[in-house]
Amino acid sequence: MTTPRPAGPADHAAGGLTKGKGLEGWGTPALVLGIIAAGTAWLFGWVGMIVGLAAVVIGFVGTRKAFHDPDRSGGAALAGLVLGLIGLAWGLAIVVPAQLGIGTFGEGLTLDQCMAQAKGQQEQRMCATQHLDEYHARFPGSTNN
Repeated sequence: MTTPRPAGPADHAAGGLTKGKGLEGWGTPALVLGIIAAGTAWLFGWVGMIVGLAAVVIGFVGTRKAFHDPDRSGGAALAGLVLGLIGLAWGLAIVVPAQLGIGTFGEGLTLDQCMAQAKGQQEQRMCATQHLDEYHARFPGSTNN
């Protein structure tokens, strides 16, 4: 059981609020960034990753401060941390396969259908990788680089 702290001179001057703590509001920014990260990561992977990373950092700092100070509630900071992790993980799940060219573009299609739908060189490489045998049979001297 915690005992209430005695009121000091700073408490009376500010109407009961303690002065000098500085940067007390870590929970609200973490929660807002976490909501943005989790809400946008499925559509904009990079946004979810960047905002999620910021939410994780701010949420971690906020929960640590709340853990060490019994007068603070770390619920919003913890929620921001969790939502930031969700946004970061989901953003990574979208961005990394796209950057490595291992997405599901062109699955279930023939090489011609896949190449017709490809909108760039990266998607053409994905088609060639997925239909490697057919690609080498049609273009024997080419490499998949």
